[in-house]
Amino acid sequence: MHPVLTDRGRLALYLLGWVMLAVLLALLVLEPGRSGLPGAVLLTLPPTLVYAFVCLAAWYPVRAMPLQRARTGPLLATHTVAAIILGGAWVMVLGIWARFLGAPLTPARTAAFFVTGALLYLLAVALHYLLAGLEHARRIETREIEVKMLAREAELKALKAQLDPHFLFNSLNSISSLCGSNPASARTLTTLLAEYLRKSLRIGGAETITLSEELELVASYVAIERIRFGPRLELAQDIEEAVRTLRVPPLLLQPLVENAVKHGVGQLLEGGVVHITAAREGGQIRISVENPCDPDRVPQEGEGIGLANARRRVEMFDGRMEIADRPDHFRVTLSLPT
Repeated sequence: MHPVLTDRGRLALYLLGWVMLAVLLALLVLEPGRSGLPGAVLLTLPPTLVYAFVCLAAWYPVRAMPLQRARTGPLLATHTVAAIILGGAWVMVLGIWARFLGAPLTPARTAAFFVTGALLYLLAVALHYLLAGLEHARRIETREIEVKMLAREAELKALKAQLDPHFLFNSLNSISSLCGSNPASARTLTTLLAEYLRKSLRIGGAETITLSEELELVASYVAIERIRFGPRLELAQDIEEAVRTLRVPPLLLQPLVENAVKHGVGQLLEGGVVHITAAREGGQIRISVENPCDPDRVPQEGEGIGLANARRRVEMFDGRMEIADRPDHFRVTLSLPT
């Protein structure tokens, strides 16, 4: 569809420009003592509006011969021939209309209108090339946005697919180790794991969930880990009530809490508390996961799977992740837009 005809505002501006042009032509052909300005406008306005719609046909050779790919010679030849043909056609329409009004065109006016018609067609060609460039730029921008969205969606799915087996393998290893030494705990752990997986499957496919739902998943995960660690593992939450209903990416805190248990509390003989805080600061929600750790631990090189996944997912949601690694405690802080 023609870009001018599909937009009423654009069509109105286009016709307004041609009406102004018709008035200008009327001033040029105005002869004192004859019909006056109304008669001159009556002579130029109808043929000019007809020619305005005829010049819309320039869109089709413009699309067929884009500036990026067309050769200069054929491009100039095509539009020059079209300008001559349409300029002659406009003169014919003007001549018929002028004879109808009883004011036939003189040879000088005929030549002037022919040149004007050819130039107006070339001006329409330039306008259509501008519109084609704008349409091309918009299509490229739309395509880039679609590609980015598809890439983001694919990466999110890949990160979730990587996270879920990671947690599942660790839990199954725990069940395996308890089967021989503590079958009752192994059965309890299996039940808790089934409940956790049921919850995660229910909400894990969503793009976002409420913070309360995410904290429920964390509590289920800690309940699973308490089968192994017993009273050595505690979970404390300091959550501002106003942020509980805010939406966050699903399965975002679980790998952070898993990291806190595995590399922090789990390495301490006396255990410790995994402390989660969440509050609104300005236009962001700040969530922290903090845990004690062994001062004599061997420093970890780089980020593990859980922290790396969390960082990438937070960045996809225009947030950021900060890590504070101290000798006796470890804290991860997430900042997400609300």
